[in-house]
Amino acid sequence: MLILALLLACGDEDKTPNEPVKPEAVKPAAPALPSSVPVGNTCSGTYPSYWQDPAFAAQGMWEGQKVSNTPESAGWTPDKPYYTNPVFQLSDKLPAAPVDDRGSQPWRDEKYGAIFAAATDAATRTKLAEAYLWAIMDYIQAGNTGSGDIDTDWSLCDNKVRPWYHIPYQTYEVLAGRDFVHGLTREAPVTFSLKNVKNADGTDTLNTVVWAVGFYNATAAATLGSVWGPSGSPTIPTQNLKFDDGAVIGKLLWSTATPAQFPNLTNLPAWTANMSGFKDGQPTATPMCTPTGPDKNTMVGQSEQCARSLGTVYLMQFDIAVRDPRAPLGWVYGTFVADGEHKAGESDPWKRISPLGMMWGNDTPPAGQTAYNYPPDARATGFSEEVVFWDVVDRLNAAGGAVPEKFPGHMGCADRLNGPADNASGSCLSCHMTASVPDQNIASPPLMTQFSGGAITTQCANPTTNLDAGGGKASEVGGVTYAQIDAVYFDNTMCGDNMNFTTAGTPPVTVSTPSYASGATEWIGLDYSLQLNISLRQWMEWQKDRDQKIPAAKRDMEFVPSR
Repeated sequence: MLILALLLACGDEDKTPNEPVKPEAVKPAAPALPSSVPVGNTCSGTYPSYWQDPAFAAQGMWEGQKVSNTPESAGWTPDKPYYTNPVFQLSDKLPAAPVDDRGSQPWRDEKYGAIFAAATDAATRTKLAEAYLWAIMDYIQAGNTGSGDIDTDWSLCDNKVRPWYHIPYQTYEVLAGRDFVHGLTREAPVTFSLKNVKNADGTDTLNTVVWAVGFYNATAAATLGSVWGPSGSPTIPTQNLKFDDGAVIGKLLWSTATPAQFPNLTNLPAWTANMSGFKDGQPTATPMCTPTGPDKNTMVGQSEQCARSLGTVYLMQFDIAVRDPRAPLGWVYGTFVADGEHKAGESDPWKRISPLGMMWGNDTPPAGQTAYNYPPDARATGFSEEVVFWDVVDRLNAAGGAVPEKFPGHMGCADRLNGPADNASGSCLSCHMTASVPDQNIASPPLMTQFSGGAITTQCANPTTNLDAGGGKASEVGGVTYAQIDAVYFDNTMCGDNMNFTTAGTPPVTVSTPSYASGATEWIGLDYSLQLNISLRQWMEWQKDRDQKIPAAKRDMEFVPSR
């Protein structure tokens, strides 16, 4: 989840490509609660900081590739007008032992336990949820913002309040690997219907791409440290992983849309990043660069067809996740969204966002019912395991055009929590609970059945129209009904458990099975951490290419949508 301190008006789009608008000075953040966690430099250089990091070229990681993601290839030097900040450094000195930062986490106050109590009335729960979310947001931003320059905020190496960390090895995949400016990774394409967009064919759809960067507090990072240690290679989990109480994860999600197209982005932070899908500093009509031809899955071919260049992205969404033992599943997920017009009077540009909602369960449909139709009217009757701020939804949707399924406030399945960067047929928890250790084929379960290539029954489907919540075609596969697959993908998985991929039908059907060398027949859970799954998958790909001495021109890696 952030943009330039002063507004970027519609006319700003005619500026010289890549030349940044210099941000206003940012006032220092309010003093944060003292942390019990020691501070110090957390960047060691043990792992690559970004795709094509020159410090790791000698290992052969980028062999044969067209180089387009280095400071040298982009001419990224302080004397250039488009230069905004020093090159990204990975905060990778992960703690080796458990860390408890309870003393500086005000949301752990006992009063917030009422959020998760069934007897709490809706008005009280909503008020508490908003305060809970902002307490976490303030904790995350402390020491990470207020540098005086939008572009140098979120430089994690030397936070003076408390340490924060990145996850290693989101750097090997060509199409999604971290950029060298801010460490952003490519996530998924998002198509919006926006009233400010007027295409030549009369439509109002806009193809966009989300680029993101996540970070972990010391409590969460200690769990990552049990996998990614100081040796430079991981200890791959052989049993379900579990994060400790008080773990906090934040994620900035940036969009290739502009404030002129999507006015909610007005007054939000903007960053320069080095991305594919841009030309002369502007996103192309299809910014989700997708290679074609016989070398479309080779790393050399991808590096040539989807070369990186500098462009601007705008903060659209800020996701948070916390381990809270009072929540029935042990996890709470929250989403903030760009609200720049409504919050134009806010002096801190990083807080020109508003909470869209929080969830601590999937509101699993009753047996035999689909997630698409349950609950029947969440706006009128509410959810039992989440809070949605409908006024924020309405402000997002005010920018919408002619296709409601593609409005920015589309939410998730049956209005479950999902932000504008996310898929309308899922939810925050339903996607993240699929996180698993990749198997010996470097395969993982699909985070949504829509990403199974048609091998699994479509989730969140309308049984009447055979369309999913985003308007895509839906079908039942292998005798598994829509209701049965929704009972799997919108079930509630406890923290530290692996997801159950077997339906409750007669006979039961297992829709995803791993091929582990151990012979285990269930996926090993990563406690909702899709980023950990991604990092392990990319490391495994590199090990395969290195150990099998696969020639550079034959190394392949198919892009997998991520969150």
